[in-house]
Amino acid sequence: MRKREKQNERERNHSSRNTNRHRHRRSRWRCRKKQILSTAAICMCCVLAAAIFLFREQREQREMQVSALNTHDTGSGYRDITYQGKHYRYNSLIKTVLYAGVDGTGKMEETLQYGNKARADVISLIVLDKKHKRMTILPISRDTMTEIRRYSMNGNDNGLYATHLGYAYSYGNGGKVSCENLCESVSRMFLGIPVREYVVTNQDSMPYINDLVKGITLTVPNDDLEEKYPELARGEQVTLDETNVVDFLQYRDTETDFSNEGRMERQKAYATAYIEKIREMDTGDIAELWNSLEEMDDLLQTNITKNKYLDFSEQVRESEFSEESFRTIEGEDRMGELHDEFYPDEDALLNLIIELFYDEV
Repeated sequence: MRKREKQNERERNHSSRNTNRHRHRRSRWRCRKKQILSTAAICMCCVLAAAIFLFREQREQREMQVSALNTHDTGSGYRDITYQGKHYRYNSLIKTVLYAGVDGTGKMEETLQYGNKARADVISLIVLDKKHKRMTILPISRDTMTEIRRYSMNGNDNGLYATHLGYAYSYGNGGKVSCENLCESVSRMFLGIPVREYVVTNQDSMPYINDLVKGITLTVPNDDLEEKYPELARGEQVTLDETNVVDFLQYRDTETDFSNEGRMERQKAYATAYIEKIREMDTGDIAELWNSLEEMDDLLQTNITKNKYLDFSEQVRESEFSEESFRTIEGEDRMGELHDEFYPDEDALLNLIIELFYDEV
């Protein structure tokens, strides 16, 4: 009996220890479960906070966007749009060429590292309308605030941000990506119309470009250069050569607010005289210009082939052109924290886009 009682007592003690062990395990699991839930709750709060931050960032970017896309229903994209109850269709006989002059010197070449490249100083969209035999040039301020695509240093796409248009080239690789990034930014400004062909040059290319047509003679349109260059006073007729063409096209007083506007006016005068000279050339001379471009191969980036070049040149010669062919993008200049900022008037820009690129249907 005693043996059986001892055996029973041992079993009871063993059972009690197992019960206590299970209770201890359940207690530890409950504590661990609380820790897991607490950690999960903290993680969820962090995710929620990050989501709120990103949402606010994106909302601020959208609020800064200056695209006319926000003002109307684009329907099936850029091809068909509806505005103020009227329907418009894109003129498919239009060709666009983006020209940009960047503020760098030396050989133009792409690198493996993205960012910190030259800024696009001069930006113009050339519109060749074969249907209406019309040529239009749209100078676009580099200070225009719009959406551009940013890349990380190793080339990852970091999405769209609202900033100065001129930086679209800077954030690329200094080559094809930079050029296409600038084209995309301009395309987004203009309802997504195709902007695929481009010509990009740098400061060192200016004398070469000028020499292609044996120099340009024009009337100085403003007095921005008079203090530093008396010979380039307003109203003076000058012939630009390798000694003064860079100053005429590039110089501006960086201490003066919105001085880029005066520089754009001089560039307009130069482009007008340059195009008029090309229109006076015969087909053989225009073809020869293509061969001459080899001398500045390291100072120029383009995806235009010789056949496209000859086609564009012929359209330039056949199209109506005058100083009125330059169209101004209306808007407001503002002082930014670091740089001047230009905000296009959305309604005026949209009306200009419809006038140049669309036909009512």
